[in-house]
Amino acid sequence: MLSYIQGKLLESHPQYVIVGVMGLGIQVLIPPSFYFDLPALGEEITITTYLQLKDEELVLYGFRAKEEKDLFLMLTSISGVGPKVALALLGHLSCSQLRRAIVEEDINTLTCVPGIGGKTAKRLVYELHEKLVGQTEEIHGSLSNPEREVDSWSDVQQALLGLGYSSQEVARARKTLGEKKSIEVEILFREALNFLAGRHP
Repeated sequence: MLSYIQGKLLESHPQYVIVGVMGLGIQVLIPPSFYFDLPALGEEITITTYLQLKDEELVLYGFRAKEEKDLFLMLTSISGVGPKVALALLGHLSCSQLRRAIVEEDINTLTCVPGIGGKTAKRLVYELHEKLVGQTEEIHGSLSNPEREVDSWSDVQQALLGLGYSSQEVARARKTLGEKKSIEVEILFREALNFLAGRHP
């Protein structure tokens, strides 16, 4: 099994990255929120990975930490929850938020994630509640980088557009949330997602 990949970051997008390893450019699919923790292009990066054989094609998924990978595998073990849905869940909710929503049977939070309907949300709760209820709620070692601050909406806008939101929706979120300074990009991204999903603070 391919546990991790280490190489030079050649391309970065909200849905995937290209990592250069021994003369090869390897595509790795990632949760959208991972995009904000990526280093600059050309820098070295290490990504925790999971390799899947899908329709006779090898697909590589990447995560910031083993904990995120383990939760991805737990999600995809459920009937009807494929990798795309699992990445969407991990991209819209942090590991602790996702665990809390499942343990507390918070269907509203789960269905705010694009691609998650009521039936799927209830299945997540039914299948994973007992498995997650005994786990530590807080993530040991934050997955985000506290030193990264946002001075503009450029990164957030690119990620939202990559997820399929229109430029009008992004502009509406920006107008409502305002120009926030000295805030982590990922936090701003999640606030924008909450607004667009109708979960206003």
